[in-house]
Amino acid sequence: NFFGATGFTTPSQNINVTNAGSGALNWTASADASWITLSATSGTAPAAIAVSPDLTGLATGSYTGHVTISSGDVANGPAVIPVLLQVGTQGFFDDFSSGLATNWTISPTGNGGGWQVVGGAYTFNGQGPSQSWAGNPAWTDYVLSADVKLSSVANYPGGIRGRVNTTTGASYGVWLYPGTGLLRLWRISQWNIDTDPALTLLGQPVAVPMDTNTHTIKVMFKGSQISVYYDNALVVQATDATYAQGAVALETHDKPISFDNISVINF
Repeated sequence: NFFGATGFTTPSQNINVTNAGSGALNWTASADASWITLSATSGTAPAAIAVSPDLTGLATGSYTGHVTISSGDVANGPAVIPVLLQVGTQGFFDDFSSGLATNWTISPTGNGGGWQVVGGAYTFNGQGPSQSWAGNPAWTDYVLSADVKLSSVANYPGGIRGRVNTTTGASYGVWLYPGTGLLRLWRISQWNIDTDPALTLLGQPVAVPMDTNTHTIKVMFKGSQISVYYDNALVVQATDATYAQGAVALETHDKPISFDNISVINF
């Protein structure tokens, strides 16, 4: 799954070719769409094929293609991998390389003193619930992407929010629960999630690998459809029409957490 915009570098993703048996496994790879580029079209396992989208000449919209990997040395081929691309316009990007967080505003929940830019990332010290928001409250359909790094695998570090009403805090939130290895998508009616009487879980909790490495979370809003991606894999889908527009926010609680490479691509 790729999300792209003119002038925005879309990171490549790897397809890994492995040999679970003996002997040599030779392979060839091809794509059936001109916008799909491959770092290699033949080789011997083990190998990693970097797949990248070429946005040149592509209009805003959705695109579908496939990568086919074939080998005369195996009986379970060919492998056909679907490749999905959503092209929009870049509405926001912040990698905190300036050492400042001037694009961000602390929510009424407070605890703003816990936020600071450290080592090129926007970090929170874990001293109580807080949110920092950015963007345009009139945004409707978009994908929010954030690189998230936890300080521990204890519960309640926080997550990200989209379609945020910057006055009330009403929004959709993706929260990480490292202690149980779960990711949850919530409908939230106010800034303080702890006292939210209308807090609603959308869909079932999903188990994802959680550790203190950097992972990428994306949440896409398209009409009433909400899709959550963890390290580019689709993990949660839900339908909810309660909130149609809003800004974005980074959410924290009582564990240190850091955010980087925040992007919004509008559709």
